[in-house]
Amino acid sequence: MSTARRPKVAMVIGSGGLRCVSAYGALQVLQRENIPIDMVVACSGGAMCAYWIATGHVDAAEGVARFEQGWLGTFDNVAYGKILGALFPRLFGFDPKFGLMKDESVNRALADYVGETRFEDLKLPMHYVATDVISGDKVILSKGRVFDAMRATISIPLVFPPWEIDGRMLMDGAVSNPLPVDVAIREGADIIIAIGFEEELQPGIASGLGLVKQVTNVAINHLLRAQYAFYSMVHHAEVIAVIPDFGAEVGLKDMHLIPHLVEQGALATEREVPYLRRLLQAHAGVAT
Repeated sequence: MSTARRPKVAMVIGSGGLRCVSAYGALQVLQRENIPIDMVVACSGGAMCAYWIATGHVDAAEGVARFEQGWLGTFDNVAYGKILGALFPRLFGFDPKFGLMKDESVNRALADYVGETRFEDLKLPMHYVATDVISGDKVILSKGRVFDAMRATISIPLVFPPWEIDGRMLMDGAVSNPLPVDVAIREGADIIIAIGFEEELQPGIASGLGLVKQVTNVAINHLLRAQYAFYSMVHHAEVIAVIPDFGAEVGLKDMHLIPHLVEQGALATEREVPYLRRLLQAHAGVAT
């Protein structure tokens, strides 16, 4: 005699700065459709929504409000002294924990958001991805204080100082793995809802910096698409790509766009619901 096992569903939220708030729109759709989430994986800005899901919260609107509250003012405090050290290291001394922004405000916001919660306290398994500053290795964070792990994975290079965990200086997980689908596969997910963010390309280039930005964005987009294609091809798990289309570039301080970002996250997820349901039904029919 055999019994059917419900497939394990993972939600993976990639790096994307403020655009990551669109994951709350995706969450609204999944909740409305009664589609379960069994684990969450995230890096960079996606860490906040992943935490909201892992704690068992069901009110996506409240999650958006908390995200916005934590984001407000995060990029306002410039560390001018450290800039001088970076430009003139012999004169002012260079601090390896360099960041253009002071991190006091972001640390307070994260502390208010997660408190002393540990990974072991969460209702769902959660995994963050960070990057070792020295070795460049991907580092998976799945235990200990959530605050430390979240602070590490959001450490945007040159913007926020790296964060030390167990003697390793860690920075933004986007540097080593901007869409950590492989972590969900390693943890046994059968179906992976992968929310990724392509960079907007400019119709014209008017400066050298504009050219550098365009080339960087093209490279990021090709990497993201290659990741989707690879994981879909190897068939270790079913990977559903959810890529919201925001229609324009979204800056780190464009908080007025948050309702639009959430809406686009919901729309992108709704387009995948019929296929997601077919996958769930197909997997549920497989005997174990």
